[in-house]
Amino acid sequence: MRRYSILLLMVVMVASIFSGCGSKDSANNEGSSSTPPDSKSTAASDDDPFKEHLDISVAFWDIDQIAEKFDKDPIYQDLMKKFNITIKPVNVTWDDYVQKFQMWAASGQLPDIFATDAIGTQYYRNWVNQGIVKALPEDMSKYPSLAEYFETPDIKGLSENGKYYSVPRRMFPTVDWSVLDRVVMYRWDLAQKAGITKEPETWDEFKALLQAVVDKDPEGKHITGLTSSTTKMIGGFFWLYGNPAATSDGSGSDFKWIKEDGKFVPAVFSKKALPALQNMREMFDHKLVDPDIALTKPDTAYDKFVSGKSAALLAGGGFLGMDQNIYEKRWKTAYPNEDFTQNVKVLKPLVGPDGERYHPVFKTYWSESYFNAKIDDKKLDRILRLYDYILSPEGNDLLTYGVKDVDYKVEGDKKVAIGDTSLNEKYPAKGFLMNLVTYNTSNAYDMNNPTIANKEIRQEAVNFVDWSKKNSKVPDYDIRLTYMSTPTKDKFSVLDHDDLLNIMLSKDPVDKAWENTLNNYKAKGLDKMIDEVNAKAKEQGIE
Repeated sequence: MRRYSILLLMVVMVASIFSGCGSKDSANNEGSSSTPPDSKSTAASDDDPFKEHLDISVAFWDIDQIAEKFDKDPIYQDLMKKFNITIKPVNVTWDDYVQKFQMWAASGQLPDIFATDAIGTQYYRNWVNQGIVKALPEDMSKYPSLAEYFETPDIKGLSENGKYYSVPRRMFPTVDWSVLDRVVMYRWDLAQKAGITKEPETWDEFKALLQAVVDKDPEGKHITGLTSSTTKMIGGFFWLYGNPAATSDGSGSDFKWIKEDGKFVPAVFSKKALPALQNMREMFDHKLVDPDIALTKPDTAYDKFVSGKSAALLAGGGFLGMDQNIYEKRWKTAYPNEDFTQNVKVLKPLVGPDGERYHPVFKTYWSESYFNAKIDDKKLDRILRLYDYILSPEGNDLLTYGVKDVDYKVEGDKKVAIGDTSLNEKYPAKGFLMNLVTYNTSNAYDMNNPTIANKEIRQEAVNFVDWSKKNSKVPDYDIRLTYMSTPTKDKFSVLDHDDLLNIMLSKDPVDKAWENTLNNYKAKGLDKMIDEVNAKAKEQGIE
């Protein structure tokens, strides 16, 4: 009997243990249906990698505005609980982010995570060489989705001595999608009131549209022509007049090289530059460009456009930015009974002086996430686990489509939205998490993807991408020369948007102003850099 009692007691104890385990697993899977799969599954570990709560400081553009919505987003809150972290926002703006990061790097005050466009710049090389930014682990097997992300060709080539010092925020699968990086919206309703009956196809037609709106001022608001969300954008439009390879992302280091008269030269200094500059000045002098464009800021530009004080707006973000910043935040409040897509159009790539349509071209990623070298391996591990989840199929679906069987359902190979609620309104901070790691912009240009909430805008977006990929061209250039390292080139920056702005506002004739600009760059070593690049290109067999 005693043996039997002992055996029975052991059975009860074992059953109790397994019952407890089952209860714990069940508890972990209960709660809101927006809760992502158990984060521990994203990377195996002998110990609980999420046991200790961590505060993680993050610097991101206008994050103070996003942070106000953190507690209103159940998906965001669930992810914070799952990974046992609190994000501490550190604000930067589009006007000051480069200067702030350089200052913080010099003073040892960088946040744990920060995003900027530094690849190829001298300060990026300094950050790496001086140990200011932390390298990713050489063994990424604990982060399978992130490891796979680094296998894509344009990202894999960014390693420094076999190590990666950032996570590039990829947008597009190919450079053809760069057509979305600098979109021009124009007020088609005001153009029609000014007597325009045809959507513009050429530069002359677009200038005629702007001239008609400015001259007739249909709503009596002293309307101006084209404004821009930031001055960094302007090269992505004005260079398209005959010199499209000169388009730049504003970092100062991504300038492209073309062959001219048997020699590689930066496209921005091509013989084709002067006609583009003259076209720009002509537009400015005829008031087809906002006279206050030098002072432009995103919110100011958006407000001007929607309120009818600017006839056109140059902005980044493609139709995603238009949907969120123009339609959602402004238009549907200002004009609740007006059909947006009938009143606002996006300019198709224009026919240039050579008869071809070109669009701006950039890298397939724009900017990168960096990690402060002062953070320990435990915090880096937690950050990379979060990044890995965001890039995983489950994380991507959650941050793109919302909660399964609540916001969408699966029908065959399609995800079908449930209801008409805007996910941007329902989950106002989820986009920040996705954008911290990757833009993944091209996925949104699909009628089954609800990221662009307004279905009419979504259809216009799909149509625009399809049309542009078929009818516009990528300019010729060799990306290897952009990333090539030479002593002079490593220290050379081309801030073409500043140059364009100075020439636009200059009282000198365009050719004189451009000559002065060229002389300034020559004093900084332009000719020496060109010689170095051509010599190295010859050594490497680049022709």
